[in-house]
Amino acid sequence: MTFREYLKEHILIMDGAMGTYYDSLKSDKNQIAEEANLADPVFIKSIHKEYLNSGAKLLRTNTFAVNRFMAISKGLETKEEQDHYMNQSIKAAYEIAKAAIAECGKEAWIAADIGPISETLFYEDEYQEREEYQILIDAFLECGADIFNFETFADSAVVEWAADYIKSQKPEAFVMVSFAFNRNGYTTKGHSAKRLFQEVAAIEHIDSYGSNCLIGAGQMHDILKGLSFSDKKYIQALPNSGYPQIMRGRTIYSEGASYYSEKMQDIANLGFNILGGCCGTTPKHIQALAQIIGCQKPSEKRTCEEETSGVPVSKTRNNSFVKKLQQGKKVIAVELDPPFDQNAEKLLEGAYQLKKQGVDIITLADSPLARARADSVLLGSKIHSMVDIPVMPHIACRDRNRISMHSTILGAHINGIKNFLIVTGDPVPSGERDTTKGVFDFNSIRFMEYMKEINGELLFQDPISYGGALNQNQANLDKLILRMQKKIDAGVSYFLTQPIYSQQDIDRMRIIKSRLDTKIICGIMPLVSYRNAMFIKNEMPGIFVPDEVVKQYDPDMTREQSEEVAVRISLSVIEKLKDIADGYYFMTPFNRVALICRIIDHMEEKND
Repeated sequence: MTFREYLKEHILIMDGAMGTYYDSLKSDKNQIAEEANLADPVFIKSIHKEYLNSGAKLLRTNTFAVNRFMAISKGLETKEEQDHYMNQSIKAAYEIAKAAIAECGKEAWIAADIGPISETLFYEDEYQEREEYQILIDAFLECGADIFNFETFADSAVVEWAADYIKSQKPEAFVMVSFAFNRNGYTTKGHSAKRLFQEVAAIEHIDSYGSNCLIGAGQMHDILKGLSFSDKKYIQALPNSGYPQIMRGRTIYSEGASYYSEKMQDIANLGFNILGGCCGTTPKHIQALAQIIGCQKPSEKRTCEEETSGVPVSKTRNNSFVKKLQQGKKVIAVELDPPFDQNAEKLLEGAYQLKKQGVDIITLADSPLARARADSVLLGSKIHSMVDIPVMPHIACRDRNRISMHSTILGAHINGIKNFLIVTGDPVPSGERDTTKGVFDFNSIRFMEYMKEINGELLFQDPISYGGALNQNQANLDKLILRMQKKIDAGVSYFLTQPIYSQQDIDRMRIIKSRLDTKIICGIMPLVSYRNAMFIKNEMPGIFVPDEVVKQYDPDMTREQSEEVAVRISLSVIEKLKDIADGYYFMTPFNRVALICRIIDHMEEKND
């Protein structure tokens, strides 16, 4: 009987967890399960045989974490060495699974198991990530694999490409995809189960889809029971054995085999075709599952093919700043520096002055250069409530994990904050990394994609608008524009640039505007002294201050004289940008709000 023939008549039982079960049996915690493909193949084979003897009909190869990051962690430096190690690990894993089935003498199949590469290595270029997946897929194809299982993914972008590639090489292959959802039914990238399942149901070359990991069988059932499924594809569920808890430094999964199997029967009743286990499940769980499912045929699915994909984002935005941008009017944003201490009086007074000046929005940096300041979102909420002016806190991916970022956005929205500038964040200085760790669950583009999902799923009636940072001085202009387009695709409404001083910067801005349909708010940062100019020129990465600008300052100038030069230079740059900029983003040196107001006054006089 072929794999597809079996699926038509039976609910298929997959194996349980390899990684967590391996860890529970091994006292040596310095080696992960996947490394044992080459180091201890007999032990891995014994685990496969336990699952087969417990009733599993489909084994996943022990390759979930086989990728370039694993090879790098083994000390392999060159790409050739890394590729060879991945290839050998995969071939060893496939042969181990084949040998286990042969020795057990049971009817069973092998799924080439692939985990999400992007969870371990951030690829700026999607083609690099695809290249690594192709290396893994090709190694499995060389082994004769005809079932592929992609599990614990957070979106469908890469798996759609991978499925197309597999079918182009082996049209008869069977491709399975599982996404990992939290208790609320969202992936780590903010995609809801409903939206992802609708997307993947429309992907031609995926044969089966469903959910695995993060949650237990009961929680997974609660998410799945409210969804509908394609009647043209198989569906699968591989939950954890309960929710993970840390006890005495060990990860414990509390769900017993009996409870697990009962809840899996509830999932089977929803029409699921393939059932198995993820983290915390053992041969005992699979045995209990096999006993309760027996030779059941799949139940009828709840289908609703006419459902539309995704939740549309409302086009009516209660956001004066964005409305002005969309109307083609020039906006003025002013950045104020959050204090290093508890005293916010000067900053609040500055905000009052800027409101009187007619400024459209106040932005607040999120601890630039990784130096702790007052929280930008909390301070923005205070300014918004006390001064009644729109605010745009910067939010850096450096300091908050996914849970914190999500909570911060929702809390800010409740407090009336509707705009953010999303940045990856400066890294923690090397001398402080022993005591301070960067989080970086996201980079800026990934968090923008996450925000797009939050808007579409939770805030579609009153969505948050978010901008991206633009360093126009990046050497490769084509690469810069490509990255900007990724941010636009991720829902960015506008860009804020680095300070502009040179004709070179202005020319670059003109090229960028000609090639992208987006709003760009150009950075203006007055240099308030010779010392300030030299510091920005020499010690601020990403900002280009030409010599002819520095030469206009003199170390012996008074404060008033230096500010006159700052005003003149700023107005000159603004004049040159007037047919390019969609607005101006003033960075306030040392919170000298009066200086910014002077420049704005001169701008208005010139326009009058």
